[in-house]
Amino acid sequence: MNPLSAYLDRADPHRVTLQRFLLLCLFLCYPLSRMVPVDWGWENGVVENTQVVVLLAGLFFACRGWLRKPKDASSMLALCAMPVWMILAGREMSWGAVFLPPLGFGPDGPIYSSSILPYRPAVPFVAGLLILGSLAVGWRTGVHRHLKNIVAQRAFPWMCVVIVLGAALGSTIGEGHLPNFARDLVDRSEVLEEMAECVGYLAMVTAQGVLLRYKAPVKAAARVAQAGAVD
Repeated sequence: MNPLSAYLDRADPHRVTLQRFLLLCLFLCYPLSRMVPVDWGWENGVVENTQVVVLLAGLFFACRGWLRKPKDASSMLALCAMPVWMILAGREMSWGAVFLPPLGFGPDGPIYSSSILPYRPAVPFVAGLLILGSLAVGWRTGVHRHLKNIVAQRAFPWMCVVIVLGAALGSTIGEGHLPNFARDLVDRSEVLEEMAECVGYLAMVTAQGVLLRYKAPVKAAARVAQAGAVD
């Protein structure tokens, strides 16, 4: 049995279907970006606001996973994920600049800049502390061993990783990092960029759900002991 087949056998069929749907959505980003209104891809537009909702949903599920089982390995993983969701959501909201009037309008819509925020210089420092704190907590509580066990059991959501990488590639293409001869093929690049990022964030939320709901398989000896206790 190859690793993909083993993963599909162990995974919840509904989650596998969801991941396949997200993969399809990723491929549809390009044609859809040429069909939807161009203002969907603007800063603080429809797609970017959807991204923020998705990221806040990831934060909510992480908080819930941490509060339900405060001493469980998966709950520590949820705790470590919380700063990531907060930083990503803050970044998409330009650290709060989107709540202020736009500085102007350009070819790609309204212009927002976090440079006008008085606390902007402290953002990298605070974000760095949050990430370091997350890594420290994860190391001390054995989250890395928990993840290693998930990989060993072939239950890691690799399809979500592929989708996130594909979304990053789509976002990069949307930003215009293409050879000159290929740039004309990407119309409404800002819409493609935002849609690809949205699918990537959905894949991250899905991956978090898979990891937080993972339960280690019961060993044969434990099963025998449980059966004896019942008898």
